[in-house]
Amino acid sequence: MKKILLLITMGMMLGACARPSEGAIQTAIAATQNAQTSTQNAQLAFTPTDTLIEDCDVSSVFHEDWTTVFCDTFDDNLNNWDLGSGSDELSRSLFQIEDGKFVADLTGKVTSGYLSGVIQWMNILPARNFVITIKGDIFSNYKSCSWGIVFNQRDRNNFYALMLNSRDGWYNLVQFEDGRQKFPISTRSHSAIHWDKQNELTIVAEDGFYQFYINGQLVNDYKTRPELAYLSLAIWTAEGVTARFEFDDLLIKAPDQEIDASIFPET
Repeated sequence: MKKILLLITMGMMLGACARPSEGAIQTAIAATQNAQTSTQNAQLAFTPTDTLIEDCDVSSVFHEDWTTVFCDTFDDNLNNWDLGSGSDELSRSLFQIEDGKFVADLTGKVTSGYLSGVIQWMNILPARNFVITIKGDIFSNYKSCSWGIVFNQRDRNNFYALMLNSRDGWYNLVQFEDGRQKFPISTRSHSAIHWDKQNELTIVAEDGFYQFYINGQLVNDYKTRPELAYLSLAIWTAEGVTARFEFDDLLIKAPDQEIDASIFPET
């Protein structure tokens, strides 16, 4: 999976000493129409195989009748994640598989006087109706960092991102439409979030109705036009912030009738 990097602007830096206001958090994840990217939109880099899916130890109680089309417990790099280090004008990063986890170290470089941040996401595969679940954790001295799932991604300026911050106990749903940021679900806390611990994030999408679960508990839902578009794993830090993200147990399921043989060929 190749990585996509996007510069974002914010009104103030989110510090580690005090909880930022909701407005500050939302502004910190906002993108502009002039947002920069370090790569072109990634293409599908992975073709699941029957052997891989049969060997998967991850399960989900949602839509047990749907077929598993992607599974990763990160014991190795069988799924061809784009690993290694990188640095450009926006960030410094290191991606690796370590001790059974997918680990991402990200630092947002100071490029505008602590008035911006960076969101980076890794494309997995396209889906319209789906169940996606993944466990994630954040290690940082700062609170201005989050991770989540990108869906309905037409391009780098048009997508949704369900984001979670276990350092400060909040989640939200961000929409980018032609590069303009909206918040269909505003930043809010929830008792389902485990502070400073691993959390499991799940999206169940069916006919344009999206249900959002944190640690198995339904926290919200949203309805919009369904699209066959990429699902991606996303990480975000404010400018000047360094954070380590650790992921495990990634699972994606889809209805049998929507599994395109050109994407998921039989072996």
